[in-house]
Amino acid sequence: MVSERLIKRIEGARKLSWKYHSKRITFYLPGMFYLDGKTGLYPAVSVTGRQCALQCKHCRGKLLETMVPAKSSEQLISLARQWKKDGIIGILLSGGSNLDGVVPLEPIIPAIPKLKKMGFFVSAHTGFVTPGLAGSLKEAGIDQILLDVVGDDLVIKDVLNLDGGTSLISSALDAAFSANLQVVPHIIVGLGGEISGEYNALEMLRDYPVKILSYVVLMPAVALGDAIPPISLEDVLDVIVTGREVFPDIIQTLGCARPRGKYRLELERSAIRAGINRMALWSDDAINEAKKLGLDIEFRKTCCSVPPDIIKE
Repeated sequence: MVSERLIKRIEGARKLSWKYHSKRITFYLPGMFYLDGKTGLYPAVSVTGRQCALQCKHCRGKLLETMVPAKSSEQLISLARQWKKDGIIGILLSGGSNLDGVVPLEPIIPAIPKLKKMGFFVSAHTGFVTPGLAGSLKEAGIDQILLDVVGDDLVIKDVLNLDGGTSLISSALDAAFSANLQVVPHIIVGLGGEISGEYNALEMLRDYPVKILSYVVLMPAVALGDAIPPISLEDVLDVIVTGREVFPDIIQTLGCARPRGKYRLELERSAIRAGINRMALWSDDAINEAKKLGLDIEFRKTCCSVPPDIIKE
């Protein structure tokens, strides 16, 4: 159940969203998932295969299992040639992190200009990007990077296995924006098993020209089984609503990482009532909620960070 106080704030967030972005929502199907027998046109590539040196406790490399391995530019270009024939329109570069929390993208950076010439939209999950990596990605012509923003020192140490606290996040944000990269920050709600830094993460982002903000929600079953329950729905919605209050004029998305089952359905309905602009991996419940609110609905077969004019369905 959602409290009456939060319900009123949800209504206020929805009005803010509609004021700046009108009454519309775009639903996205990335290339790592199937929905009603269909998949997206935007596959994810792991530049480390299934290997991750960092082994963060919320994932332990399991999210890499849905990605296509490509550890060299040659492998990536070979995949891209076939994907072009298959109608693929974009590629997400990702992989496991090294012990510094950075995805080692350097071996495949030479492929990025070639991917662009082939007509692909190219994004990358970088980990906590360094100035050198940010500059190389910019020079190569990457379209967009995805960067997790964690606002709690203890969570960074205990869950992400990294020392340095939030200064790591600030340094990565500085590096990315200083290189004039298009950055899509991702806030992982409940990463510490409870709310612990999410509001600080929003405050940290005030200092940067963010245009798109994505929320994902800890999925305990990925690496932890049933050891801990999902973060409470009220807490997740409070973060999303606060994000709209802090950033009323930017596009905000509910990403593909979130608990499944009944929890997912209620979260989707509530996020739509709170004025979320984009959502990955929709359900019939989400579609019905959008229709009930009279929203204009569009569908895309990419990650939810990708501009909606890339492809229409």
